[in-house]
Amino acid sequence: MNETVYFLVRANAAPRRPVALLACTGTGLRRGANSFYVRGGDLRLQSVWLPDASRHAAPPDAPDFEYRSFSATQRAASRRFCAWLCERHPELAPALDAGAGLAPRLAPSIAAIREGDSLAFHHFVQQGELGSLFLRYRDEAAPDAPLAWRHFEDLVASHAPVLAALRPAFGDECWYTKWRPDLEMERKFTFRDIPDTWRLLMAFHDAIAEGALPDFVPEIDREIQVWDYEQHIFEVLGANAESGYVAYIPQADGRMTVKRKWFIENSEVRRESLWGNLALGMDDIEAHLRTLTSEATRRLPSYRRKRFDAQFESLATGNIFGIYMDVCRTLDDAHVFSQCEVEYCRTRSFGELRALEQDFDAISGFVGASLARWGQAHQQDLYSKLDFVREVADAGRDRPAERRAA
Repeated sequence: MNETVYFLVRANAAPRRPVALLACTGTGLRRGANSFYVRGGDLRLQSVWLPDASRHAAPPDAPDFEYRSFSATQRAASRRFCAWLCERHPELAPALDAGAGLAPRLAPSIAAIREGDSLAFHHFVQQGELGSLFLRYRDEAAPDAPLAWRHFEDLVASHAPVLAALRPAFGDECWYTKWRPDLEMERKFTFRDIPDTWRLLMAFHDAIAEGALPDFVPEIDREIQVWDYEQHIFEVLGANAESGYVAYIPQADGRMTVKRKWFIENSEVRRESLWGNLALGMDDIEAHLRTLTSEATRRLPSYRRKRFDAQFESLATGNIFGIYMDVCRTLDDAHVFSQCEVEYCRTRSFGELRALEQDFDAISGFVGASLARWGQAHQQDLYSKLDFVREVADAGRDRPAERRAA
């Protein structure tokens, strides 16, 4: 289905008045009830609307519509499009001047999408290599008369109080919220051998980026992450509310991150706290442990955790989940196991938190089905890192990953 998207262009200098509206069309757009994900080549400019109420159809040889600047290719395409726009409409050149002798630049902050008898307004929040993201902030009934410049000008002016209230959320990292920050929600798929976890992660990333999981896209700036660290772990005993474990994770700067989880039995939702940048050395951890709990504890074998992560965002809800590929080895390399975790990370939305469990089930179901389709032997279970090091400490079978193939 061909859809129309209107990008409002403001002057680059104060008072940043609206100077143009770019009417674009595209098919197969990646968007949902919460957000709009724009990729290069998704949209084609159809016409330019100006404040004097004139409309100017774009010629067939107009350059590709681009405004992003994340990569050299994007910057070149963005400059080419903006230069063409200013040459064709010279009145825009002063408004789009970037100053300091730089080429004019285009930075649309608001996009409106026609949805039947309404217009869905979105505000820009972030851009990356694969796409840029606009969050939905308001719906308006479309006017009875044919759309014109004055309609957008009046509607956007009326949004000033809404946008002012949202302004604190426009700052980098400020747009995130999280359901129950004191809890983790994760689903585990334990492998029956030690697979090529990088290959698997890239397969998930590429499939979702290409649309295999409707409504989900790679989270900008967190598409691919690599983690490699040691955990020095103490089990908290007692089978009561204090039970679980405390893990000490040395940082590269000589400080310490401490992670604590509370649980008696493994489950998909557990209480968790994380404290970073603590001035602790390895000689301090047992004394520090005694400040966290008065229950009996036992030190378990330390292990190295090598993890490849990719994170994905729902365009329908703004809920964000990670697909984490783990290989855990004891420090002597004698014991190893591997698993994939799907974990709820946070939510990016100007609306209410919604459909968290449905999204969790959807992405977890996709992961499980994909692993089965790819022939990767696994089982969905609750097997934890604590189980792994308990088994090692209790002189269980030599290789828990191979044990699970039995």
